[in-house]
Amino acid sequence: MEIKDTLVAGATVLAVGTSSVVGGNQVMDKVNKGPEKRRDATVDRVMAELAPYIDQRIQQLVPTRTGPVVPTTKAPQLDYRTQTPQR
Repeated sequence: MEIKDTLVAGATVLAVGTSSVVGGNQVMDKVNKGPEKRRDATVDRVMAELAPYIDQRIQQLVPTRTGPVVPTTKAPQLDYRTQTPQR
């Protein structure tokens, strides 16, 4: 029984030690803002990849020329040099 207890205790110590190292790395990653840095790096990479396509699409959507100007109201029939309109 003594050897079995020693082996079980040794395995337990190894498991706890390994988990504390792995957990410590995760804590250090959170303290150093690792997840935020990785997310920001991913967003920057995606934006850099999509920027040419976005610019090209905007250039396609903007018209190269405008059409003729169409007045929406009729020209006034009143000659303002000779008479002023009522207020």
